[in-house]
Amino acid sequence: MWAHVTRHFEQFLGELELTCSERKDAEGKADRIARSLFAKYYPNEAFDAWSYIKVGSYGKDTATRPRTDLDMLFVLPAGVYGRLESLTGNKQSQLLQEVRRALLLTFPNTDIGADGQAVVAPFQTYNVDIVPAFRLINGEFDGKYLIADTTDGGRWRLSDPVAEYNWLRQVDAASAGKATHLIKMLKAWKRKCNVEIKSVCLEVLANVFVTQWQHRHETIFYYDWMVRDFFAFMLYYVNGWARPAGIAEQIPLRNGWESKCWTAYNRALKACDYERANDGFAASSEWQEIFGSQFHLDWVHSLLMARVGA
Repeated sequence: MWAHVTRHFEQFLGELELTCSERKDAEGKADRIARSLFAKYYPNEAFDAWSYIKVGSYGKDTATRPRTDLDMLFVLPAGVYGRLESLTGNKQSQLLQEVRRALLLTFPNTDIGADGQAVVAPFQTYNVDIVPAFRLINGEFDGKYLIADTTDGGRWRLSDPVAEYNWLRQVDAASAGKATHLIKMLKAWKRKCNVEIKSVCLEVLANVFVTQWQHRHETIFYYDWMVRDFFAFMLYYVNGWARPAGIAEQIPLRNGWESKCWTAYNRALKACDYERANDGFAASSEWQEIFGSQFHLDWVHSLLMARVGA
């Protein structure tokens, strides 16, 4: 029994993995943007890589194929904050527009926009979201970042990408990397089924789930059960909240994803039964309905069974 589970999920995770050229492309774009902004905000200093941080999926190594947006923080000098606070109106919007203008000097043919919390540079291979940030170095918020939010007249918000990264690494260390693997698979589900939930919320739920899952110490042989059990777990959070590591902010999960989660759970139940029965083709067909074509149909098994039947 369960002769195909390991091969199915090893192949699927391999399909989700970014290629070396894709990683190099992302690194190069982040570096060029950082150098452009460094020249404006630190004109008398030699470029230093401490000035920017890749955050989001690229920063936490949960990015998948096909390529998604690249998020990065650019750390501004503390003096810029003092200058902004002396302005009137939406100071956060003025900051984003200032960063946008600086980037246009380097990328004049790119349709760079600014809204919400980020300046968005839509390059051919990646959309890069640049979040201007101030590093806090004293008091209870030491090590966190202050970022701009232009909504509701403008406000400052806390961000703690280091805490998010460390939490994921801790969960992975205690579970042989299961949190990262689950997050990558859930992003495929989100993309395939147009699930209305933020990726950061999926990451929080995956971390919480893996921490308490009874099979977290087992091998990839248990990944069919991991997917099934996660969707059952997720349903308890309909209209609940997700809280990213390091900050007090809670993100409402709402319920727009509930029916798709139920569908995924029921398909996972069937897929697990097919895996147990060693029906590789039927199992992979159900997984593909959840995750899309990156979960390959098990044609080899189907052909072998047809040959045996003949």
